[in-house]
Amino acid sequence: MSASNKASLVPAAKKPPGRTWLYIAIALTVLKLWLTRGQPIFAIGPAAIDDRLFLRLANSILDGDWLGQYDNLTLAKGPFYPLWVAFVFLTGLPLRLAEQLAYIGAAIFLVNALSPHLKSRWSQVIAYLMLIWNPMTYEMETLGRILRQNIYTTNALIIFALTITLYNRRSDPGRRVYPCAIALGLSFGCFWLTREESIWMLPSCIILLSAIVLGSWITSRLKEFKKMLTASGLAVVFALVPILIVSSLNLHYYGWFGTVEYRAKEFNDAYGALLRVKVGPEIPFVPVPRQTREAIYPFSPTFSKVKPHLEGETGRVWSKICEWITHLPPEELQMAGGWFMWALRDTVTAAGHTHNAGEAMAFYRQMAVEINAACDDGRLQAGPRRSGFLPPWKEGQTMSLLKTWGEFTSFFVTFKGFNAITPPSMGNDDLLTLFRDLTGERTSISPDGVFKLPRQHQLGEWKSKKLQSIGLYVSKLYTGLIALAHLGLIYQLAMLIVKRRATYLFWVALSAWGACAACLLINALVHLTSFPTLTSGSFAPAYPLAILFIIAVAADLGERLRSRSA
Repeated sequence: MSASNKASLVPAAKKPPGRTWLYIAIALTVLKLWLTRGQPIFAIGPAAIDDRLFLRLANSILDGDWLGQYDNLTLAKGPFYPLWVAFVFLTGLPLRLAEQLAYIGAAIFLVNALSPHLKSRWSQVIAYLMLIWNPMTYEMETLGRILRQNIYTTNALIIFALTITLYNRRSDPGRRVYPCAIALGLSFGCFWLTREESIWMLPSCIILLSAIVLGSWITSRLKEFKKMLTASGLAVVFALVPILIVSSLNLHYYGWFGTVEYRAKEFNDAYGALLRVKVGPEIPFVPVPRQTREAIYPFSPTFSKVKPHLEGETGRVWSKICEWITHLPPEELQMAGGWFMWALRDTVTAAGHTHNAGEAMAFYRQMAVEINAACDDGRLQAGPRRSGFLPPWKEGQTMSLLKTWGEFTSFFVTFKGFNAITPPSMGNDDLLTLFRDLTGERTSISPDGVFKLPRQHQLGEWKSKKLQSIGLYVSKLYTGLIALAHLGLIYQLAMLIVKRRATYLFWVALSAWGACAACLLINALVHLTSFPTLTSGSFAPAYPLAILFIIAVAADLGERLRSRSA
C-alpha cells in the first residue's frame, strides 16, 4: 500500500473550534467601555434628598461613622447604594466605570447561567451583547445622575442569574447548591436595602424557586426536593442577614432597630392616620390639604407641635417646590404627595423631635395614636384605619390606573426616555466638589461653575453622540424583538394548556415579564396618586429583564425545535 493510501486511512485531525465569537464579544465590550468613559456625570449639587444625600452618607461611611450624625434624612433611604459608593471609592475606580463593569459582570453571570439552554457559543454571545448594549445603561438624562438605580439594575440581574443557576445545580451535591442559595439570599437582602419599593421583585423570585422545588416534587425526586427546599430556606434566611446587620447598626447609632424610616411601622401609621381624615376639599395630588391639617391639630397635641413650621416657612418652601404639579400658589400651603412626606419630616426636625431615630419614631407613634383615637370616636370625620402612603382609592381610579399602566408600557417597550447626552450639571464648584471627589469622575459643565476640562469635554461630546446613534438604533431593534417575544410567550402558554407541562425557560420568561409588569404597575400607581414617575430612571431595573424575557422565549423555542428534529 502506497504511503499516500496509508495517509488517507488516518482520520483527519479535528479543527479546533474558532474563537471569533470571543474576540467579537471582547471588542464590543471594550468599545462600550471606551465610549461610556466619554460621558460625564450629571451632577445636581442642590439635590439634598437624592444625589447629594447618597454622597453625604458615603462620606460618613468612609469616615467610619456609619451614616453620620442623625437628622431627618439619615435613614430616609436604603443604605446599600452609599455603601457601594464608599466601596468603589476605596478601590480607586471611577464610579461610572465600576458600575459599567459590575453590570457587564452580571450579564456574563446571567448568560453563563443560561448556557445549558443556549447551546452554541454564538447564541451566548448574542445574548450577552444584547444585555450589555441595553440603551438604558448609557442613558444620561436620568441615569447619568448619582442614583441608586445604577447598582439596583445590576443586582436585579444577579438575582435572576442565581435563581437560574440553582435550577441548573438541582441534581448536584449540596456543597454546590447551598453556596448558590446563600449568595441568592445575600443578593436579595442587598437589593431590599437599595430602594423602598423592592417588593416588585419578590413574586418573580417565588415563581422561579417554586418551579424548582415543585418540579422535584411532581417528578417524585424526593432527595432533590428536600435539597431544593433546604436551599430555598437558606436563601430566605440569608436574605435577612444584611437587613439584620443594618438594623443593628441603626439601633447602635440611632436608637432604632430598622432599616429605612419610610418602611417603619410608626411613620407609616402616622401618615396613614393623616390620610384617613375626611375633612376639607379633595385636591388632586394633595393627600393632606391645609384644611384637613387645620382640622386635625386640635385633636393631636403631638401633630400640633409641627403646625408653626408646616403652616409656616417650611410649608411654603415645599408648596413652592411642587407648585408645578398642584397648580396652586405657595401661599395656599398645599403640598403634593411626593413632597408632603418630606415636608412632614422636615417640620418634625424643626420642632426638635429628631435627636435620634428612636425619638422620631416615638413622635410618629404618638401622633398616630392621637389622630386614630379622634377618628375612631367620631371627633374627626374619617374613613377606616390605614397605614402607608397610598391615598384612599377613589371611584374611577381603577380604569385610570389601567390606562396609565398602558401608557407606561408603551413608554417602556419603545425605550422612549433614552438620551445619551449628559445635561449641564447644576450648582457652583463648591457644591460639585463632593461629586467629583467621591466619584472620581468629571461632571458635565455647570453654568454656575468655572471648573472646565475643554479637551475632555470635546472628546466626550463626540463619544456621547456616537452612543446616542447606537442607542436609538438598538432601541428600535429591541422594541421589535419584545413584540415577537410576546408572540412566543403566547405559543408557550398554548403548549402549557395543550400538554399541561411547562419548560423551566417558560417560567424564566414569565418571571422576567412579570417583574417588568410589576415595576410598571407600581410606578403607574405612584404616578396616578402622588407624583410623576414617567421617566427611564423609574424603570431602570426592568429594562434588562425585558431583554432577558426576549432571550428566554427565544431559547425555549430553540429547544423545542431541536427536540422535534432529534
